Formats: sequence, C-alpha cells, structure tokens
Amino acid sequence: MKTFDICDYGAVGDGQTLNTQAIQKAANACRDAGGGVVRIPGGRFLTGIFELFGNTTLLVEKDGRLIASPRMEDHWVDGASVGLLYVRDAHDVVLTGEGVLDGNGLTFFEENTLNDTNDYAICDTWQKRHGLPYGTKETIHGPFGWRNRPGNMAVFARCRNVRIEKLTVTGAAYWTIHCSDCEDVLVENLRIDNDPRIPNNDGIHFTTCRRVAVRNCHFVCGDDCIAATGFREAGGEKQIAFGLSGIVGVCEDIEVSDCVLISRSAGVRIGYGQNPVRNVRLRRLDIRESNRGIGIFARQADAEDILVEDCRIQTQLFHGHWWGRGEPIQLSAVRFPGDPNLFHIRRVTLRNIEATGENAVVLFAEEPGFIDDVKMINVRSTLKRGELFEAWGGNLDLRPFADEARSIMAGGTAPLWAVGVSHLQCENCQWTLADKNEATFTPEMVIQENP
Repeated sequence: MKTFDICDYGAVGDGQTLNTQAIQKAANACRDAGGGVVRIPGGRFLTGIFELFGNTTLLVEKDGRLIASPRMEDHWVDGASVGLLYVRDAHDVVLTGEGVLDGNGLTFFEENTLNDTNDYAICDTWQKRHGLPYGTKETIHGPFGWRNRPGNMAVFARCRNVRIEKLTVTGAAYWTIHCSDCEDVLVENLRIDNDPRIPNNDGIHFTTCRRVAVRNCHFVCGDDCIAATGFREAGGEKQIAFGLSGIVGVCEDIEVSDCVLISRSAGVRIGYGQNPVRNVRLRRLDIRESNRGIGIFARQADAEDILVEDCRIQTQLFHGHWWGRGEPIQLSAVRFPGDPNLFHIRRVTLRNIEATGENAVVLFAEEPGFIDDVKMINVRSTLKRGELFEAWGGNLDLRPFADEARSIMAGGTAPLWAVGVSHLQCENCQWTLADKNEATFTPEMVIQENP
C-alpha cells in the first residue's frame, strides 16, 4: 500500500502550527490513489477536523500525536461539530499505530466548576426521608461545567469493515468514538484514557450498528465506556448530531470481551434511542471504580437477548451529579420523557458474576412484566457501605424517567432489588452484606410485583 506522510504535504509537528490543510491534502491524495496509508510520524500535530475515506489506514506512529485545535471554529462540518476526524459512507477504514489521538478536552471546560443539577429536588430520596441534604459540592470527581465544546471526537457514519486498534485515545470533550449505522466493526487492543471528571466523554457508542466486536481494551471515561444503542436522531444533544441519519433499523450482534472498564457512569450501557438493541454478549469484563457496572435500559425501544458472563464488577459512589448510584447491574424499563409508550427488556442471562457495590443489583419495571425472562446463575453480589453513602446513597437512579418524581427514589438497600419482573430465575446466587451489623442495609432480597 502506498504511504502518504502528512509532513510531505506541509505538516509541522511543533504543537503550535495548525495542520488541518496538510492532513486533509494527504487524506485526499490517498483517496485519489485508490487507498493507502496516511502516516502521522513522530511529533505533536495540532489540527482542526479532517475527513478520511475508504480503503484508508490512518497510521499514528510511536511518539506521534494528533491534537485537536482548541478553537471551536476549527470543529464545524455541515452545520454540526466534530472533535477530530470523521468518515462517511466508506468501507475498509483502519485507525492504528502506537501513537495518540488527543481531543484536547480540558480546553473546553471550567476546571473545578461543577455541572450541577437539581433534578432530584422533587424526588423522595433516602436523604430526604432521613433529614439529610442530598449530594455534595465537592469538585474532586467532577462533572466539570463546560464552555462551548465540540462534538464526538471520531465519527464513523454508515461505514463497513472498520478496524480500530493499538492506539491511545485521550482528551475527548464528548463521545470519544461514535460508530453510527456501521457494519462489521472490530475494536482491539485500544486504550481510551479520558479525564473521568469530564461529563459525556463516553468511550465508544455503537448506534444502530451490526456485527461489532470489542476485545482486549482498557477504557477510562467520565461517562459510559461502551454503549450499544439505537439512536436515530440527536434530540437535545447537538454534539452527537453528526453522523446520525434517522435510519430505522436494529443494533445487533455486539460482543465485548476481555476488557478493563472504569467509568463515572456505566462500564457498559445497552439500550436507549428509538431503534431496538438485541443479541449482545458481554464476556470476561473487569469493571472497576465505576458508578454503575452494567446497565440495560428500555426507554424508547426494546432490549432483548443479552448474555453477561464471567465478569467482575466493583462499583462505588462519587461526588458530583453523575447518573447511577453504585449499582453493579441495573435493568430498568420505564417511560422516556415525552413518550407515552413503555418498552420491554427480554431474555437476559447473567452467569458467573462476582460483584461488589454500594447499591443493589436493580431490576425495575414501571409496570409488571416489562422486564421478562431474567436468569441469574452463579451471581455473587456483596452490598457495601462507603464513605459517601449519607450524601448520595440509598437510592435507585432511574433517569431518564418521564415520572420525574420517581427518577431518583429511596431504595437499593438490599443486595437484590427486583420490581415488576416476570419469570425471574435465580440459581446458586449469593446476596450478602459486607458488614452484617450495618443497620442501613437489609440482607433480605426485595422482590415485588408492582412498583
């Protein structure tokens, strides 16, 4: 394959020169030649956003670093913003190398200023029941408030045969990698090392994608590390708009295995958006230091046929208004704001799970039967009280929920909290308390038909 070195097109790796035109010239020359390798050599290359094409490998060499411009005017394309690079309607695209893609994320945030909310004010929280204030104002864990910031850092829209490997990706200001309506995607040996105090810097979102494998990766994110969702449109999130096409379809055949995931939200999120998600397999995951382990959500569409096995999960509470309250696993089917319909979670198997968290394993259906056929086999979950419990603990966090008064509610003080679930099977499961003398918690499972 022919190689197109960006320095041959005028790029300067001094960390100050804006190299957008030089990088785009190299990518265009690669396209015009029928494909090849766009090479990023050693150096610090500042750039605005650029486009890659089919039959192209972006090779970031060791000691090479692509750094996103700190100026918002360098991030616009077709009326939407992108963090660093994008690919549209292409096939056989590879991102690889031992170098770094850097979204320059902190540039767009007010460090040590909180993105605060009061969406809990009308809720019946555990704190309200006990005459305690809900939350804290500590900034140590974020989420930081932002100025105007660019959208998703790397976007693949309607692509086939995508491979992302070996690189280190850091500094995302919004989702790190967004694969929208893509087929046959392999992500392997990738490291995402984001600032966990930045909200919305999810690792990888697969929206309405088919045949995806994520293997042997290590992700640190301020939001969901991996998400399999069914977005058709951005809704109120303008930063995710680029690449979404309104396609009616299914997100299916997603496999994630042998990864280490650290998140202020969920290690893995399944479901969300207008298209259904089905046939998802999660194997041998090590989810640690996370606000939520695995979340399966029916909000605007169904989520079905999901297997989680041989995973270790450790969750905890953090300062800041993050979504999630330390639950190792949450399945929830509740109405989405503005949508009168209620959707299903069906056929979920949880096998060989070792979990420790500051909240229950939560299964919550707004109406009986909308979570159906859940098998738990060899699940061992330990409920543990941490130092932030009085400020944040003792609640089920069901956001987004049309019934705002119940979006955060007192609960989760038993190792298993199952509400409205049909055909729940538990085989050789253990539900324990780390401290049997902790009066806040009960060792008895909560299983009830109606919320």
